[in-house]
Amino acid sequence: MIREAFYDLGVHAYPEGGSTLSLMALKAKEYGYAGLCTVNHSDFFLDVKKVPVPEGVEVVQGVEVVARDANDLRRQVDRFRKKVRVLAVHGGDAAINRAACEEERVDILMHPQDGKTGGLNHVLARLAADKGVAIGFELLPIIYNKGGSRVRTLSGYRANLALAKKYGAPFVVVSGAMSIYDMRDVRTALSLCRLLGMGEKDAIRGLSFYPSEILRRSSPGYIMEGVQVIG
Repeated sequence: MIREAFYDLGVHAYPEGGSTLSLMALKAKEYGYAGLCTVNHSDFFLDVKKVPVPEGVEVVQGVEVVARDANDLRRQVDRFRKKVRVLAVHGGDAAINRAACEEERVDILMHPQDGKTGGLNHVLARLAADKGVAIGFELLPIIYNKGGSRVRTLSGYRANLALAKKYGAPFVVVSGAMSIYDMRDVRTALSLCRLLGMGEKDAIRGLSFYPSEILRRSSPGYIMEGVQVIG
């Protein structure tokens, strides 16, 4: 029996996506998740405190920063870091990928392979491990892409996973859902992870352990490893 607490740290709710956060939280609860995080892109930032959500599922404030260049990325990290518990970066551009991996205030670098640079390399993977920046893997392209596009996505994911594991960088698996119809239950998500080359332990790390670590570091009272304010 699966006992871990699973989190989807990558949904895009209305007004960016097609479903309200309330509906997505309800679906996440139904699908066996302990919580979910809305990481609307920065132009569609959603304040979760203004949205009614069901009991029994944790709803986490997040954002996926879209930056023009490395300097803009740092400005946006300054802007959003204190507002969110999960700060993701929209990767793909080589300069953005590197700036994100160098920035310890970044939690997740999403789809670094989407640009023309091939995604991660040994240098970036080592930086991500040193700074605690998780490499993100979205399930949405795996579900909907077909043919050569799907093959390229899986190839990029497997290469990124191999580098993350080699250098000890954290990694997270998210749905990337734009509506409730893009969401999948925990067992289906774990099964889809096999396509990325993940065994059961890796899949659980990506859906449970590393997301829990990100949320722990952003919890009230956390100062640094081994230092936390109690009470």
